[in-house]
Amino acid sequence: MRIDRRLLGWGLFLIIVGAVPLLVRGDYLDADVVKGWPSLWPILLIGWGLALVLRRTPGEVVGSAVSVVVLGVMVGGLIATGFGGFPAFGACGNGAGGTGFGDRSGTLGESGRASIEFNCGTLDVAAVDGSDWSISGTDADGRGPDVSADSARVTIRPRDQEFTGFFDRGSDWRINLPRTPMIDLGITLNAGDASVDMTGATVHSLGLTLNAGSIDIDLAGASGVSTVSTTLNAGSATLGLPGSVSDASMTLNAGSITVCLPAGTPLRVSWSGALGSNNFDAQGLTKIDDQHWTSAGLDSSSGSYLELNVSANLGSFSLDLGGSCNA
Repeated sequence: MRIDRRLLGWGLFLIIVGAVPLLVRGDYLDADVVKGWPSLWPILLIGWGLALVLRRTPGEVVGSAVSVVVLGVMVGGLIATGFGGFPAFGACGNGAGGTGFGDRSGTLGESGRASIEFNCGTLDVAAVDGSDWSISGTDADGRGPDVSADSARVTIRPRDQEFTGFFDRGSDWRINLPRTPMIDLGITLNAGDASVDMTGATVHSLGLTLNAGSIDIDLAGASGVSTVSTTLNAGSATLGLPGSVSDASMTLNAGSITVCLPAGTPLRVSWSGALGSNNFDAQGLTKIDDQHWTSAGLDSSSGSYLELNVSANLGSFSLDLGGSCNA
């Protein structure tokens, strides 16, 4: 029998990628240790270097094996614990030491849309009493973000629209959104860390796109939340939701998300993707088949339940019924 080394490498890689999250979930591996997966990147370079130096010699397989194992551990660690960042790669910091920019503010009417795009650094969004929104903070040159607003909407985004990646200098934005109007909230986060607390606000919908970042969103104390749509690409998120949500769609590409819902929330789950993991069985959901789960005793004819659609490709989805994402 002749073994194709290329297929052997892919097989070993996939085995490791799947094994790491399973071992973490089974408490055979310490999640705090696995969180250090980004620090392994120098070993990955060493493996590639060995494979090149020893090319066409019996030792070539050693370099290839090192690369496959390390890459598998890194991807498996990403699935199991989420994205912790690559601080050693460049100067995309947390915004400390930046130059302050002038505060901006405005007022929303009875309802409106708040759209926030943020690249690299630290973003803090909070709900405040009244109808006024505001933004303050620092960035690389003190010019501040590009803000477009009227009584029906506010759009806040980087002045330089092109995101150049991990080598950007970090910004630090603090955004206050009003509790009085009903808000459709949209957030795009690229290579940053964000905290969003909308307690006491009226949020009709949430749209989130996360690219290589980390975000904590608390909507558990908000009212009026109906629909949620999230896309995570190499990111990590926690999302606290109220029981009022009726439709949620979540796509994970090499990312992880923990969703917290009140105990007893009726829901039906549709699951798809490749090399993804979930904890639906552990949360006591009833398994219909490999792609569908429901809460125990769900009466689908009532129409009063959460329709949760999850697509996970190299992604990890955790559901917490009765827990708090901010505990």
